[in-house]
Amino acid sequence: MHAKATLLKTHLCTPLRMTTLCVCIALSACSKDAPKTTEAQNNKIELIQADLIQVKQGNSIEKTAFTGTIRAVNQSSIQAQVTATATTVNAEVGQTVSKGQVLVRLNNQDNAARLAQSQANLNSAQAQANQAKSMMQRKKRLLDQGFISRVEYEQSELDYKSQLENARAQQANVNIAQKANQDGVITSPIHGVITKRQVEPGQTVSAGQTLFEIVDINELELQAKVPSDAQSALKFGQKVEFNIQGNANKLTGTIQRISPIADSNSRQIEFFAKPTTTINSLSIGSFVDGNIVSSTQISGQIIPLDTIVNATTQPYVWVIRQNKITKANIQILEQRYNENTAVISGLQQNDVVSRIKFTDQDIHKEVVMSKN
Repeated sequence: MHAKATLLKTHLCTPLRMTTLCVCIALSACSKDAPKTTEAQNNKIELIQADLIQVKQGNSIEKTAFTGTIRAVNQSSIQAQVTATATTVNAEVGQTVSKGQVLVRLNNQDNAARLAQSQANLNSAQAQANQAKSMMQRKKRLLDQGFISRVEYEQSELDYKSQLENARAQQANVNIAQKANQDGVITSPIHGVITKRQVEPGQTVSAGQTLFEIVDINELELQAKVPSDAQSALKFGQKVEFNIQGNANKLTGTIQRISPIADSNSRQIEFFAKPTTTINSLSIGSFVDGNIVSSTQISGQIIPLDTIVNATTQPYVWVIRQNKITKANIQILEQRYNENTAVISGLQQNDVVSRIKFTDQDIHKEVVMSKN
């Protein structure tokens, strides 16, 4: 009985051991294949089509960006020359005025009185000078006839010159009084439109106080600045293209004037351009951004500017070359920040630029495109 039990145990253990052995072998095989599959997957990087950019070959016109504003070529700020009270004001904001048109009259009775007094003094001095001249001429005839001495004649001549100088001095006083009296009548120095009025009837104004501001809206210009390191782009007659804030239309113009020096604080050079198209007067003072357009063209490869790494030192881009990731060194020929484009050289014909920034550990890894 014991022998039969032992034999039965032996027969039962043998199939169990075989099954266990098979399971161990299978697990061993799986454990050997898994690292290979994982390693193969780690050597591939999955991208989508939006991550890749085809390199374009073409010509690009060199442009230099600038910012500025629109201003009137002819404008004037009118100040009071005397302290007085405004009696009448004849101009309103938005009104068109002509050169010489009276804008305001100031009550300056004191100046009018001074003018009258100085004019009377001038008339008296001129009369005395005329009398002294007649006396000198009479004594000249008496001297020639031998009735008086030369000393007496020279005395009359000296008296005439003294009266003549006194008349000239009185004329200078009249001119001063006339100028002071004219300062009470303020006229427009240019033809234009009133943009600011700071005086009302009955108001007392001080000498030097601004009363009106006038601009000629028929002649506008672009006032802008560029960094001093872009001074080579500034040339008389050079074409510019720009946009006015709030206006989607692209406008053009030509450079007319250039500042001979750079601003010591901002290190920028100011220039002025004349628009080739009519600009609405409401654009005066508006912000402008644009480009100075060079007459020369640059030929190269055009890619997005934000795909370039280390643009200021050793520029390079990540590209897919022969279906593998590669770091390609490039040379930047031109940068357009407002358009986010760059003209470069150094890429091969079939290179595809990646928007994704990789690391050196990713170099030579294979790229697969996601179906999603």
